[in-house]
Amino acid sequence: MLLLQAAAVTDTMLVRQVPPVRTVFEQVVFVASGLTSILTLVVVLLVLAMLIGMRAAAKALGEKLDEVLLELRPRTQKANAASADVRDAAAAAKAMVVESQETVHEANVRVRETVENLTDRVDELAEMIAGIHRTVTRVAGIATTAMGGLRAGARWFGVGKSKKKKPSKVSRAEDRPRPRLRRRD
Repeated sequence: MLLLQAAAVTDTMLVRQVPPVRTVFEQVVFVASGLTSILTLVVVLLVLAMLIGMRAAAKALGEKLDEVLLELRPRTQKANAASADVRDAAAAAKAMVVESQETVHEANVRVRETVENLTDRVDELAEMIAGIHRTVTRVAGIATTAMGGLRAGARWFGVGKSKKKKPSKVSRAEDRPRPRLRRRD
């Protein structure tokens, strides 16, 4: 085989590829294409590195969130219990307000009825007093007239005239004339 290859060597032609001569624009596009390929590879590698970093950061963040949630869980349970207590208190207060409103309404109805009854009674009493006043006025007028008639009759018959007493010899302080006081206006 070696002989065969040796015979073929003389017939073998060595060929080397010679790139075609490029223009400046073709050369710029060729270099830009190569740089784009390299930059694309670099960007993909950077994106992969960033994704790996983000995954690690997300994992660390998840762990921190788990820790915070563990710390907050009792507080949230207390807050939920407190909000339930507040809801219960609000419901109780609302029920009390409703009861109070009903009680106030009933009391208002009773007060109105009582005021109406008292007003009616006061009106009746005022009418009775007015009637009594008219009767008393009439009786007083009649009594005054009767008294005037009795006085006139007594004077006419001379009843009721008393004789003047003689002054006693002992002077009393009551019998002395009192000094008159003058008004100063």
